Amino acid sequence: MRRLRLVSALLSVILLSACSGGAAFVDRGYTRTTVAKQKLPGYDGVVEVCFGGETPRAERDKLAEDACAVYGLEARLVIERRWQCRLTVPHHARYACLDPNMRLANGGLVDPFDASMVAQWKQEQKLAAPGAASAP
Repeated sequence: MRRLRLVSALLSVILLSACSGGAAFVDRGYTRTTVAKQKLPGYDGVVEVCFGGETPRAERDKLAEDACAVYGLEARLVIERRWQCRLTVPHHARYACLDPNMRLANGGLVDPFDASMVAQWKQEQKLAAPGAASAP
């Protein structure tokens, strides 16, 4: 009985150590890969990156930048969560794809995938344009 526990414990350690060396990747998500027409990461303005504890920040930032660059946008880190991805790469980082030239009057970045924010930004651009009529 004691040997069985020891063998089970050793086997568990070996299996877990074999799974710990996964490479970081952009998570397309189950629902995105099940649709008939595949969509590129970032098509909705969000890029999800799964990574391990040893993955350098620059590597996962590069993965997100490459995904957002398809749309001519830049990646900005929104949030990191621990233990929210796969067993081999357990950590999760969410990036937003943004255009750094699209800023509201208060300095906030505009989400180019949010129609109401884009409309607000366009309205502010019209008001700020030279020769625009000033409000009474």
